[in-house]
Amino acid sequence: MTPLVQLVRRLDLLQQTLRFRIVASIVFVIACAGVFAPLIVTCHQLHAQRLALGRALAGQNIADGDEHAVTFLETGTVLVDGRTYGGPEIHRRARFYFDEGGNLASAPLMEDLLAEQKPAWAPAFLLEKPSTTWMLAGITMAWLGLIVWMKITLPFVMTVVATGVPVGLCAAAGNREAMLAFAGMGLLTFTFVLFTRVVLIALQFPSQILAVAHTVVKEATRNRLSLVFVVLLLIGLPLLPLGLDPDSPLRFRIQTFIARSLGLTYVMAACMTLFLSCATIAFEIRDRQIWQLMTKPLRRANYLLGKWVGVLSVNLVILIVAGISILTYVKYLSRLDVAPGLAGMLDRLAVTDEVLTARIGGRPRLETLSDQQIRARVAQVIERDPIMSAMAEVPLATKRKLARDMREEFMNSQRSVGPIEPGRPGGNQRTYVFHGLGHAKNLQSTLTLRYRFHILRDDEHERFPVGFIFNGDPETAVQRQYTPTVTHVLPVGADLIQDDGTMAVTVVNLHVPPPDQVGRGELNFEPDDFELLYKVGSFEANFTRAVMVMWVKLAFLSMLGLAASTILSFSVACLLSFTVLLAATLGPFLAMSLEEYYPPDVHQMDWTNIGLVIQWAFQSFIRVTARFIVFSLRSFGEYRPTESLVEGRLISWRVVASGFFWIGVVWSGIALAVGYLSIRNRQLAIYSGHG
Repeated sequence: MTPLVQLVRRLDLLQQTLRFRIVASIVFVIACAGVFAPLIVTCHQLHAQRLALGRALAGQNIADGDEHAVTFLETGTVLVDGRTYGGPEIHRRARFYFDEGGNLASAPLMEDLLAEQKPAWAPAFLLEKPSTTWMLAGITMAWLGLIVWMKITLPFVMTVVATGVPVGLCAAAGNREAMLAFAGMGLLTFTFVLFTRVVLIALQFPSQILAVAHTVVKEATRNRLSLVFVVLLLIGLPLLPLGLDPDSPLRFRIQTFIARSLGLTYVMAACMTLFLSCATIAFEIRDRQIWQLMTKPLRRANYLLGKWVGVLSVNLVILIVAGISILTYVKYLSRLDVAPGLAGMLDRLAVTDEVLTARIGGRPRLETLSDQQIRARVAQVIERDPIMSAMAEVPLATKRKLARDMREEFMNSQRSVGPIEPGRPGGNQRTYVFHGLGHAKNLQSTLTLRYRFHILRDDEHERFPVGFIFNGDPETAVQRQYTPTVTHVLPVGADLIQDDGTMAVTVVNLHVPPPDQVGRGELNFEPDDFELLYKVGSFEANFTRAVMVMWVKLAFLSMLGLAASTILSFSVACLLSFTVLLAATLGPFLAMSLEEYYPPDVHQMDWTNIGLVIQWAFQSFIRVTARFIVFSLRSFGEYRPTESLVEGRLISWRVVASGFFWIGVVWSGIALAVGYLSIRNRQLAIYSGHG
């Protein structure tokens, strides 16, 4: 036995003694207090000053001669509660803090005024909210406490040493991103092992279901199929930031990271779930291990539920570890430097108000054609068409297409604003009314008008003028330059919301076409590209709900794999499960394609033509099959929390509850019933009389 092995064994025995655990706990508490105590004190001081500055700078406008706006523009300083903030450095760029209307951008200015008070060694995101700092301090102490009392202090120290070598080399080379990547790999791997042990302890209560679940969790840590995807995730997540473009705006980098990280987490977790779910029962049946289980007083329903709880527990550990990693790095990214000047300030403001937030939006109400009006218009078109008017009966598919085109054309006409034309005063503007903004008025939350316009050739190298007038008041008129096909935003004050919760926004197309192109240059937009958004929650809570929706979707996939493996072999069960996953993911897109896919009407068929009959039968079968898939699995594909999170849109508890009911209860319940009926009626063992 080598001296190194003897040393490791002695240290392992030492870490298991009660005295060592008590001493180590005290040391960790003192270390956490030494790190987090000054952070918490500084954070509370900054929070109080941030509130005072927010009250003083709110609504300051240089055009109105407001005191703080004038003083700041002249001296670069602000006097609040007897304390002077700012100085010569901020004074040199003071004009960049004002928009075109003379409004002072208070949010980015506050952070710049408080920058000199922030410790250089402290991560900036820990100084934003005292609650975040307190929460992280509690999590760190609990994490270290679990390490000590679960007797894995030695593996923790060894992981720190092994991770510290590449981290130190990257730090010496000045590569901060690579340093964080290696540190993240070690931290995530050890946290995954730690949480897995916690889950194993939690599943040790005397219960048939928990006993089976305990076995599944242990199997997941040994099964190569599942470990491959877990390892890929734990390595891939810290490496994702290395692929971000440092020259792109900060908000785009954060959105890209959120989309890629959550996408990678879901794909890896889904693959691991299906392989583990299909393997855990199929292999036990194949290797006859299930004989030992079914001969014991173990109910088959409890056996199946235990397998499900076990896979869900593994998924929970994966999502918690990945979620903490993603959220921590998003906070780190949000405090990175931005471009200098006004562009950087707007970028920083977009991060806080458009990405790292939870907003709900409303679109203007447009007129719609009733069914009676549609039928009358379709009849007019048929009557005027020489070919269709000569038919004994126009095919139903043709009528549906005409009706659909008419509705679309009518809606498109309301989303278009003509250019300036001589002799047509007011023809270059259209008013849209937003309803249901009473909640935003009560919250006094700043609204964001999001718009993306199309005009002429949609040349992204050109810019066009547009104006906005609110509630018909010319004094609220705002003029902007926009780039076609590019999304733009305009801050709107909650004071513009009427008492009945409405706001009228008049879009003025200021494009003046050349004399030889009079009438050209119509401004138009898609249904989802003109809306008012306002903040109703925090990004952290929104992120938590997104992870919950992902867990519910993984719950269905796990039960799907378990049910399939009770009937089929491992390979066939995997094939079926992945096919269902693909069909469910593509459900919304399949529903859109079905709107244009119609087989010929029965009464219009020439039944003497065998080729047409075969074609009709094939198309009818495809449509019926596609409609069944859409009806069965469309809801799975419609729950896409990542898209909402990237756009800073609220994932409400209603969406979470709806996903839990339809996916977690209804469809998982159906899969559970199929699996139970299969395993109850299946003859799992036949005694041959030999061996």
